[in-house]
Amino acid sequence: MKFLNLNKVLCISAHPDDVEYGVLGSMIKCGQTEFDVVVLSNGGDFDVTTGNSRFEECRWIWNQLDGVNGTCLDFTCVRDSSEDFWVNHLENNFDIKGYDAIVSLSEYDSHFEHRKVNNISKALLRGVDVGLITYRTPSTLEQWIPNYYTELREELVESKIDILRDGFNSQKDKLYFQRQRIKDFHINYQCSKVGVSYVEQFKVERLFG
Repeated sequence: MKFLNLNKVLCISAHPDDVEYGVLGSMIKCGQTEFDVVVLSNGGDFDVTTGNSRFEECRWIWNQLDGVNGTCLDFTCVRDSSEDFWVNHLENNFDIKGYDAIVSLSEYDSHFEHRKVNNISKALLRGVDVGLITYRTPSTLEQWIPNYYTELREELVESKIDILRDGFNSQKDKLYFQRQRIKDFHINYQCSKVGVSYVEQFKVERLFG
């Protein structure tokens, strides 16, 4: 199946694990959509685990997945470069018009680097008929309201948890990487009322048919 009936999307991540935490189940389930992933840093500011080993964790995860398109990595930290730099860099290295949509972090987020990536994504879309979809992460604020859900079977959620915890070994001791917390992340009350137990959550900001 396809993700939102899209052929090709560009997923933008502020840090290693953002896209994987928020979108990996959809990538596995929607094998007919091509997902390109660009990571704009090797970890968060003031995070002792930050370093190029975080990229190796990303590579390990993508090497485990069959039928999911690969990841593109950048090595300059998002916090150390201006939004203008990143817009120009991404425009020069990616054919933005060749994508149906950008899947990005939300403006409603407690992490300043996530908000910066949202601004970069919006700037990339100026003057082009490419959609924008934002995805939920553990730091997304309540002001962000999803309007699209990918239903995940429990076995896929468990598999995703295994992949995240095995791949992102540097993050395993963090609270949001505990097995039950990851599982809880996939529960939405409104979805549960209609019998859908586990989901990944998105907001379609704009989409062109």
